[in-house]
Amino acid sequence: DLIDKGARNAAIHNAVYDMNSPGKLQLLGCALENLVVLEELHTSYITLSREDLKKHRYEKGDTEGFVNYGLSLKGIKLTAFFIEHPGEDHIRISFRSKGDVPADEIAKTYFDGGGHRNASGGKSYLPLDETIAKFKNIAMQYKVWLA
Repeated sequence: DLIDKGARNAAIHNAVYDMNSPGKLQLLGCALENLVVLEELHTSYITLSREDLKKHRYEKGDTEGFVNYGLSLKGIKLTAFFIEHPGEDHIRISFRSKGDVPADEIAKTYFDGGGHRNASGGKSYLPLDETIAKFKNIAMQYKVWLA
């Protein structure tokens, strides 16, 4: 047992979980405000624009785990997280799904990506609004999986 060997439980917890900056928490609030639920498709998505990242003083790693909030909603089987990083010519996309919904297939087929069945990623060179419209159309094509 690590504690018997001198590991300090509280110090480890603080180092891992209690290191959020005000900007990171404000960015999380912004992401949650941007959350969209497509109830009829059991799908959700979150967006963060370059302006959102700048406003909340984004630092690398600040958005870790944000995609999971969309999947945590009751009845949601597919979620996507779209983020416009400053200085990049594309939108990064993270997908999460439950059960047999093939997030990896969506990423690979439509967004130049890949990953695992329930956790994958991709990218889009379209503007954010067009990328979201494309995602919505794809979700409609997967409606049978999402029912």
